[in-house]
Amino acid sequence: MKGACHCGKVGIKLKNPPEYINFCDCSLCLKLGGAWGYFSSADVSVDGVTSAYRRVDYDAPAVEIRFCTKCGTTTHWTLTEHHPGNRMGVNMRIFEPAMLAGIEARTLDGRNWFGEGEAEHRRAIGKLGQDVFL
Repeated sequence: MKGACHCGKVGIKLKNPPEYINFCDCSLCLKLGGAWGYFSSADVSVDGVTSAYRRVDYDAPAVEIRFCTKCGTTTHWTLTEHHPGNRMGVNMRIFEPAMLAGIEARTLDGRNWFGEGEAEHRRAIGKLGQDVFL
């Protein structure tokens, strides 16, 4: 799968589609417009120059948000030194919707989840292109 930011300066290639896409409504994801697919960093290739943002409301933020330096599109996130690992999130909104049809869609209740325990969902799990639109 291949996707790109709005201006095309940052491209992302995935070896496989995500198992599901997570629509989070925490204060950060809501403003970023992220629809996250989760991957091993070995399964993602990022081409182009990105800038970074880390939450300022947490002393030890888990992720560093990456975005295109030209158009500002949020493309992906990587884990920080506070939460080391091999996982990364890719903003699936940079891919054509037809590529994502049939993938499970989840609506994480990020406003009320703070990273501990199992997260709740705001709506029933659906499928993109059927009962959930990207």
